[in-house]
Amino acid sequence: MMILLEKRTRLAVNPDDVSSMSVGTSNGYAVLEVRMKSGEKHRIKDTAHCSDGDNIFALHKQLLEAK
Repeated sequence: MMILLEKRTRLAVNPDDVSSMSVGTSNGYAVLEVRMKSGEKHRIKDTAHCSDGDNIFALHKQLLEAK
């Protein structure tokens, strides 16, 4: 099963390949950082306030539940 991380770029990941994730801030925005087992990392800015934005808190929960 793949989970869509970022709607704009259509970036999707397999939850089994996720090594760790954390929520932090960058330039005043909430950011979800997802680290993969391969060492690659993805940073997704919370844009839930936009009609087509990414809700990083919902993504975090979805990834946790998939583990």
